[in-house]
Formats: sequence, C-alpha cells, structure tokens
Amino acid sequence: MQNSNQSFMQKADTLEKIDAAVNKFQPIPPNHPFYVNFENLRGDFQEKSVLRLLNARKSYGKYTFDYRINQANTSLLFLAGMRGSGKTSELAKYADRLHSADCFFVITCNIDEDLDMDNVQYMDIVIYQLEQLIKKADAVNLDLENGIVETMYEWFGTRVEEINTTLKAEGSAEVEFTTGRPGTIGSLLKHFLGLTAKVKAGLSGSKGQANSIRTVFKNNFTEFATKFNTFIEQTNEQLRKQGIAQEILFIIDGLEKTMSADTRRKIIMEESNRIRQIKANTIFTLPIELMHEEQRIRNFGEIITFPFIKIKDRKGFPVKEAYTIFQEFIGKRIASELFDSPETIRLAIEYSGGSPRQLLRIIEQANWLADEEKGIITRKDMDEAINKLGNSTARFLTPEDYAILKQLHVDLQAGNPIGFSKEIQVLLEKEVIFEYNDGTYKRVNPLLERSTLYIHNVTNAT
Repeated sequence: MQNSNQSFMQKADTLEKIDAAVNKFQPIPPNHPFYVNFENLRGDFQEKSVLRLLNARKSYGKYTFDYRINQANTSLLFLAGMRGSGKTSELAKYADRLHSADCFFVITCNIDEDLDMDNVQYMDIVIYQLEQLIKKADAVNLDLENGIVETMYEWFGTRVEEINTTLKAEGSAEVEFTTGRPGTIGSLLKHFLGLTAKVKAGLSGSKGQANSIRTVFKNNFTEFATKFNTFIEQTNEQLRKQGIAQEILFIIDGLEKTMSADTRRKIIMEESNRIRQIKANTIFTLPIELMHEEQRIRNFGEIITFPFIKIKDRKGFPVKEAYTIFQEFIGKRIASELFDSPETIRLAIEYSGGSPRQLLRIIEQANWLADEEKGIITRKDMDEAINKLGNSTARFLTPEDYAILKQLHVDLQAGNPIGFSKEIQVLLEKEVIFEYNDGTYKRVNPLLERSTLYIHNVTNAT
C-alpha cells in the first residue's frame, strides 16, 4: 500500500515538480511507479541470501516457508548498510513479496513514525510489535482462541495496574484503560488493541511516565516474553488454519533515525538478551556504527550487508549496468527533456557514488540552481551543484581526517584492499567514505573529491 506522501510523488515534467519527485527520505515500495529493482548490482549481496537466512525459498517466482521443518528455528536477521543505500525500500520489497498464504504474515514496524525517537528503548519496540500484531490480526479477522487473547490481555492489564500504582504515588498521569471483559473474541481483541495503544502512547509521554512503564515490563520481561511467544505460536497456528500465512515475520525499520548513537547501541547491544528471548522471525535494520560489532551480534543473530551500488570498479572503470539502472531510476521520476543532455544525467550518476539518496540530493541541488525561465537543468547547473555539495561535505573535516583520506588515496591508487579502523568507521558514518561489496572495496565519496579542501589536502599533496 502507498501512504499519502507516496501517492503525491509523480513524475516531474517541469522544474517546479522536481522537488517532490526527488524526495530523498521517502522509501519507494515495489508497487510504486518510481520503483527500480537494483538486484544483482550490489556485489556480494543477493536476495537469495536473505531468503536463506529466513529459511524461506523462491521457486518459479513463488515464495514459500515450511513451518514444519522450522518449528524451533526462528530467524533474527540484521540488515546492515550505509544511510541512503535503500534499505527501507529493500525491506518494503520483502514485505510485499513474502506476505502470502505460503510464506509469511509480514508486520512492518516503522519505529521512526510511531515512537518517540528522542527517547526510545527496546521495551518500547517490543510493545509496539505486540500492538501492530494485534492490529493486523484484527484487520484480517483472525479467529484467535478466546482463552489465549484473554490470558494475554489480563496479564497486560495487571502490569498496567502496577504502572498506575507507581504513577499515582509519583503524582503523574496514569494510563487509562477499561477493566471490563467483552464477551466476544472480536471485541476482546479490539479491547486489547486499545490497551496496547494507550501503553505505547504513554511511552511517548513524559520521561517519568515512560520510565515507569518500562520498569514494570522490564522487571517482568521473562514472563512477558513467555506469554508473547505463546501468543505468537497460537497466532501462527491460526494463520495456517485460515490459509492466511505460515508464520509471522516482523520487520523493524527506522532504528538509525533515533537521535543518538548511544541510544541505538543500547537497543541492540545492551538489550541483546531480551531481543533473543522473543521467538519470532524478525529483521532489524542495523545502524552503520554497529557494523563493526558483527562478531558479538552473531552470537544472537545474523548480519547481512546491504552495500551501495558500484558505479566504478576497483580500477576506476564505469560499471555499465549500474549506469543503465540509474538512468532508469532518474527517468521514472523526471522527464528527460528537463536535462540539457544525457551527459548531464550521467554526471549526476557518476557523483552519486552508487547511493540512490545522494543521487536525488544532487539533482535536487541542481534544480535549485537552474534557470526557471529556461526550464531545464544544464551541465553548468549540475557542475555547480556537485561543487557546492562537495565543499559542504569537506567543510568540517579535521587535519586527522585528511591524513586518513590521504593514505586511503594512496592505497586506492595502488589497488590495495581497504581494511577497518575506528577512524575509517567514523568517516563511513559521516558518508565521507563509501563502502562496496564485501567491505574491502572502499572509496572516497566522489562529491568530496570535487571540493577545494580535498584537492588541497589530498589530491595535490600525494
């Protein structure tokens, strides 16, 4: 399904429509006219690797999951990659393709849309998962057994009573909820949905209220996980009985949009014990600054890297297939006559470095510089946009950063593989360096190479 923002994204046939068409923060699902499939252009990354880690299969275009051979084998997968690489659109593709009677009942949890990103913890996410599960079960008229819903509802209600006792003692606003027990399963499920929604809303309230809610659930987490897992198991059974799906798959996206790296680290690394207690197939997006924690994360989950698209190979030669698909990417959003030549389009692609988001940003900037009376983006506009963005990227780099970039330049010229260091990790997070394939191929963000500071400190100094 398209959300309201996606429905307003239409192909631009005038300059004034380009800004909406190049919205770089709006993910594109597979059913949208702007969607482009970059499959087989991301080095070692392949869709089949994701399917294998989810214990799913694709045969003759059909996606399947065999619950009988995976009854004690739930998957926890982290999709890692640089910001702007297209992870959200990739996850939207899986949500679309894997959601079927023969495969998964996909529940996408966009935490950046529904949780307080200034103050979010793992406990908030798992309560949000439960709310979204109940909401989707209700939407498809899932005929869950009254007993399991009531047991979960009553346990949840008891925790809310504990929370309210604490909040009342503190003089804080309590979480409102109804204690009555509706007679039918449908109304009970809606009642439960209302309760989880109120708890989730409380997590976005004052910090005191949010912490009181979290503390109660954390203190009872083992019991919560047991009941949640039982609820998931019985939901899976009913999904199969009604021919809706074989098993639940949660997709948890938006984690890298939390306001601090410390928050993201706490959610993944410090809560790993609780994460693994929830027995449900789950895909998390993994923030880039945690990619170097791969060894520790593999103790409780699997990681698959989702790299940028390689525009140039290690020897600096253009990758023809990548240019072709990016031309399609632009052509679906913007009429070709809004550029003065195909070469202007190719220039934008070259300096994108294989980042879809950076490509949209370059075109957006060139459009702002274009002469509205001429009604086209010229090569001059594109060059100026690239120079401006390059200088902006270089502006706050330190002498220490340039020393690393200088060595990187030497290694790239010699064709050496680029390994890992804390300093390189920081530059990856800043999108000063881009990473491709298996992590041994890194290169400087091509925008930076156009900056005056980079030319002075690196190109002319080596």
